[in-house]
Amino acid sequence: MTLKTLNICVTWWGTGGHVFPIKSMIEHIYNHDTFSKHIQNIYRFGGRNSLEKKTSDKLSAKWYTNHFVTIFSGKYRRETPLMAHIMNIRDFFSFLLGLVQSIFRLREYKIDVVFCKGGYVALPVIIATRILRKKIIVHESDTHSGLVNKIAARFADKVFTGFDNVLPRSETVGQILSDDIAFGDDTNAIKDAKISEILAKIPKKKTIVLVIGGSQGSYRIYKSLINILDQNPMAMSNFVFILSLWILNSDLKPEFERFSNVFAQEFFSQKEMGALCYRADIGLTRAGTTSLAEQKLYDMKLFMVPIAWTHDQYDNAKYYVSQFHDLLIDQKLPDFETRLLQAFKNHVWFRKQQKTPQSCKGKKRLILVCQVKDKIAKAIVEA
Repeated sequence: MTLKTLNICVTWWGTGGHVFPIKSMIEHIYNHDTFSKHIQNIYRFGGRNSLEKKTSDKLSAKWYTNHFVTIFSGKYRRETPLMAHIMNIRDFFSFLLGLVQSIFRLREYKIDVVFCKGGYVALPVIIATRILRKKIIVHESDTHSGLVNKIAARFADKVFTGFDNVLPRSETVGQILSDDIAFGDDTNAIKDAKISEILAKIPKKKTIVLVIGGSQGSYRIYKSLINILDQNPMAMSNFVFILSLWILNSDLKPEFERFSNVFAQEFFSQKEMGALCYRADIGLTRAGTTSLAEQKLYDMKLFMVPIAWTHDQYDNAKYYVSQFHDLLIDQKLPDFETRLLQAFKNHVWFRKQQKTPQSCKGKKRLILVCQVKDKIAKAIVEA
């Protein structure tokens, strides 16, 4: 294997399921003794005022070789209304502008390799990379690939997937997770005094439920949980709920604070999330692949509520139902709250069974997490 100093471009679309794995991947490369010395610069191509821009700013403060480049792009909408067609025409010109931008930027920064995580923002960069005959590495998280990664995979030098039989010529490696998520059994992982206090007070007979709805369209989950807690106090008294609300749902925090068995917070760090997953028995969650993989790393039982307007999350959830006997609870159904309540009633006194040996939990989980990133990083730096 011949290695050389490289300029790398990373491109994706700004949801947490893309942004945080990319952040973790960059951190892994820079902290790795072998990979780091073969990287000259990492450029992150993304949208203005986006989540990827915010996380890049934090990384830039730590590593001066990490740069963010704003790129125009356009989203293709499959809806039939007239307004969707008008926006598609507008975004087509945005895509052309982004394509020209990408060609100039890839040449200006002398990019050697492009790592694509998917999403419409990545499309002009991928097309430009193909025109310039640069190396492309792809990672697809979901059980069914998005349009951009389907296109990118045709030209890619190496394709990685989280699941089997997603893209042709691909290698299944699993999900890209943060190293910090692996050490949930570290008692120092939780820095928040309130969280530590509530965990210390939870009786052993109580079942701990970690609720991770996220920001995107999760208001319905939180409001339904409030309704269930209000209307079924006795049935829900055997559970303790710990919620990650994120900023868009922070207005619900006072409503949750009415319940003695609920703790709600806007955000948990990756270390805190690992510690909470270690202690939690059940996860009430959306069906994004990164979040599912983090919780399953700790053998949690999953109550999955896919985002109603995306087929990807439904397919992800169906995979976990078939492989791990987790539950898919469809919020589009009129009796969604009844089904969610019944899921809790069926799991009163539930305790998860940790399959990882107690003596090497953190170390073994870290090895599993790093193996995925090692394979991808090796493909990136190989000439």
